[in-house]
Amino acid sequence: MSSNGATSSYLELASQTYSLFVDAYVSANQRALEYAKHVVEIGTRPYGASTVEAAFRENFERTTEVMTLSIAELQTSGQKTAELAEKLAAQAAKLQESYSGALRGLVDTGISNMNFAKDTAAAQFEGFTKRMDDIQKTATAATVSAN
Repeated sequence: MSSNGATSSYLELASQTYSLFVDAYVSANQRALEYAKHVVEIGTRPYGASTVEAAFRENFERTTEVMTLSIAELQTSGQKTAELAEKLAAQAAKLQESYSGALRGLVDTGISNMNFAKDTAAAQFEGFTKRMDDIQKTATAATVSAN
């Protein structure tokens, strides 16, 4: 995985995650506004009856409508929250996979660098020992010819 590929992947995944939160927030606000609108409509409807008994019955009907509306909103809200949780879990898995890939790349690069350093050090040591052997042979030959 290249560095640019990993970066664009992180940016893309972060953007997708942000979009999930924004979409969920917008959806929740729209539902809340729609719920409030319906509650206000129910509460501000003019009373059709003029008797106390009819007014009580109408108030119970309105209360039932608001309760039914509230239950439906709570169910929808719970369902949307569960869907968001599933989407976020999937995003987290994608982010973890991308992160793991980036770490594998870093480890592979580190190992490659260490192997290069080891090979270079071994080659330099080998060259050094060869030069030392050559110097020693030259010194030995000079000592033998001087005697």
